[in-house]
Amino acid sequence: MTVDTSLARGKKLLAVYAHPDDEAFTTGGTFANFTDRGGQITLVCATRGEAGEISDPLLAMPATLGSVREVELRGAMRHVGVSDIRFLDYRDSGMLGTPDNDDPRAFVNADDAVLLGQLLEILRETEPEIVLTFGEDGLYGHPDHVKAHHAATAAVIAYSAERGGEGPALYYNAVPRERMQEMAKRTTGPFVDMTPEQLAQLGTPEVLITTRIDVSAQYDRKMAALLAHRTQFGPRGPLNVFPPEAVREWLSTERFRHIPTGGPHDGRDPLALFAGVAAVTSG
Repeated sequence: MTVDTSLARGKKLLAVYAHPDDEAFTTGGTFANFTDRGGQITLVCATRGEAGEISDPLLAMPATLGSVREVELRGAMRHVGVSDIRFLDYRDSGMLGTPDNDDPRAFVNADDAVLLGQLLEILRETEPEIVLTFGEDGLYGHPDHVKAHHAATAAVIAYSAERGGEGPALYYNAVPRERMQEMAKRTTGPFVDMTPEQLAQLGTPEVLITTRIDVSAQYDRKMAALLAHRTQFGPRGPLNVFPPEAVREWLSTERFRHIPTGGPHDGRDPLALFAGVAAVTSG
């Protein structure tokens, strides 16, 4: 198809995630498409990923990991045209059931009213047409991802109410539940300690996915953004357990669920429109 490069010009997108690298993995190709076509993106990152892995001890120590990951995030986003990055200054909560959950600075322990105020302030300043965040499952149940989902959703609803229902289109990242369950059969990865009941709730049923964006043309830039998170994607990183062709196939389509909020965008698909691409029909 012929792409109208003016579609996104002057349009604004706000993305709300929990840790550096969440954004590149889920929406890096869409970010690149959107900024290439003149759109502006504000990325909100709740934490600096202080509880993350360290792929190489020469890159960081636990005490420095947060500051290193901030630098990594800024470098990653240069590959996809994003410079407006806002940190909410909470601490990474770690995986569910770990001691990091108990830190009073952890994102999971953030006061919901304070968090709502922070996001509302950013929404009022940036006035986006689109907001992206995690779905209810947080992709794989990470407590910070789930917290980001609830906080961003509440903020969009409150902001839209302030504007008489004229709020932004809200999208959740979506990975097909069937694919997540297939991945969960592996003996390594974030799913190994989950119960069958927890696994059954991961991902988004295929029938609920509304938007599939083909980002294969942006694959190299998306991968460059991912690999800029060096502390997380080293030789033993999560992508290295899969064949390269499987990684390319997986990361070349970004999937979303458009959430009706009663506003002017219901019944439309502005994310696909503003990205300047058609929603693809493959699973």
